[in-house]
Amino acid sequence: IHQHCCEMAQQQLTTRQQQQQQQSLSRTSNSNWHRAQAHEACRHRIQGLHPSALSQSLSGRSPALRPQHQGHQGACPWHRNSQGTCRATGTFLQPPALALHGNTVQLTSRRGMQPAAASGAAAADYPGHGESLQDLSNLPPLPSPTKGFRMPPSAPITWTFMITYLLFMLVVPIVALLTKASQTPLDNFVARAFEPVAMHAYYVSFSCALVAAAINAVFGFLLAWVLVKYNFAGKKWIDAAVDLPFALPTSVAGLTLATVYSDETFLGRMLESAGLPVVFTRLGVALAMVFVSFPFVVRTMQPVLQEMQPELEEAAWALGASPWRTFTDVLLPPLLPPLLTGTALAFSRALGEFGSIVIISSNFAFKDLIAPVLIFQCLEQYDFTGATIIGTVLLGISLAIMLLVNWIQTLGNKYKN
Repeated sequence: IHQHCCEMAQQQLTTRQQQQQQQSLSRTSNSNWHRAQAHEACRHRIQGLHPSALSQSLSGRSPALRPQHQGHQGACPWHRNSQGTCRATGTFLQPPALALHGNTVQLTSRRGMQPAAASGAAAADYPGHGESLQDLSNLPPLPSPTKGFRMPPSAPITWTFMITYLLFMLVVPIVALLTKASQTPLDNFVARAFEPVAMHAYYVSFSCALVAAAINAVFGFLLAWVLVKYNFAGKKWIDAAVDLPFALPTSVAGLTLATVYSDETFLGRMLESAGLPVVFTRLGVALAMVFVSFPFVVRTMQPVLQEMQPELEEAAWALGASPWRTFTDVLLPPLLPPLLTGTALAFSRALGEFGSIVIISSNFAFKDLIAPVLIFQCLEQYDFTGATIIGTVLLGISLAIMLLVNWIQTLGNKYKN
């Protein structure tokens, strides 16, 4: 028993000595690292004060700020090696302290030395064992910081391309449409914009687009959740099929929907017997809008769901939250902005759909006629003024809805912050 107790005591003593050695090494490493970091921060601050002279002095190229060595006694802040020691003496560098008084730069040592400021535009001093910096009176004054917006050197080229692209792709067409519409007298504009056929076309377009956006918001969110959270056979095929409406021509989509839901197929006859005919009705219009705008919600939600950390759910479960409360209080708040963005994009895409709807609907006024098809009918009748007026109204309503959505997103971000 005595021998066993002695062995245990010896092991404890050895373990304690090893721990003390590790702590000592850790303290030494941290101290050296902090010194190097402080010295680097001081060097970068000096570089930022006067780029033309101070940045060159750090590499020893500027005679105005090069230290005057006296036998390389002590630490040399400008001729150190990668380990933070003087190249001549091997002494470890202590980070200097930087002080700025007007246009005067004072660089003091950590060893309690007092700085010596030179007269003129700027001055610097590092009195470390006889070392000092020359006078900077021959240098120009420090540049005053520029207030306001400053573009980087490469910004003019980037801004030129951006403004040119927006000018020809967005601004010029909208200005041309508004200019053409402004040539019509106000009375004729109001009478043509709010005639019964146009009003009913607006109603069908916006109501079906809202229904399609709401359906895509729910089912697109569910599909994105399943594709991100679960692994199953055929996942890659379903993920690739989501982008099919992007690549498929809209006329082909309309022809496909009209073929699938016609009264000549089993599905079409079953829906018609249940009182839900699809072809040549508003239901077909909404279905076509859902088809062409479906990928927007899925592709907007997927990156956000992939970046969410599973530790958030695990922490909520560990704190006793139910799965529903975890979803509503932890997961749903950061998902609302992308969900709203994807829904707005789906609504905009559905509102401007033409190719598939012109095939699956009857295009009769006061039945299932939408505003884009009404504009096309006006152009077929060479009624350019009527088409311009209806297009202007459609543009204004769409712009107002998009601004409202952006405003809601801004309020959501403020509430989140």
